[in-house]
Amino acid sequence: MDIQQLYKLYIHDVYRFLFSLCKDKSLAEDLTQDTFMKAYQALDRSPPKALKSWLIKIAYHTFVDYTRRIKKVSFESPTYFTNFPSDDSVEKELQKYADKEELYKKLEQLKPMQKKAIVLCDLQGFSYKEAASMLSIKENTLKTHIFRGKGKLRQLYRKGVSENER
Repeated sequence: MDIQQLYKLYIHDVYRFLFSLCKDKSLAEDLTQDTFMKAYQALDRSPPKALKSWLIKIAYHTFVDYTRRIKKVSFESPTYFTNFPSDDSVEKELQKYADKEELYKKLEQLKPMQKKAIVLCDLQGFSYKEAASMLSIKENTLKTHIFRGKGKLRQLYRKGVSENER
């Protein structure tokens, strides 16, 4: 497979992943371009078997390299989840938006690896194997991070419910 086919197939996935990490449209576009440049350079040396997870892994490392250069990272909740059209009523849409905002606030309270694992597997739909590859950890380690992160989220939600009952 050549780089043009790879680009056409996975440009949107790579861009969405990078945008979810950096929350900046123009930065995500630049990092996407850098990702495909790195992929182009590496494609001839060792063509991968799982192209999508390979590209996402390159994108992740491109983002990490960028953040190391600027020495600051701020994670904010992605807004592209809230722009989906729906036939629901305004009240339901507002409730969905509030629920998503609450989820993202609670995700910020998790350890970074737990947050990344949950975002990749549960929000972006990657398999455990793909997510583990992207994060350069073992699949069982990823599952542990997800399990502990979800447990912490449950505690945070219970704490929020008990505070609202007062």
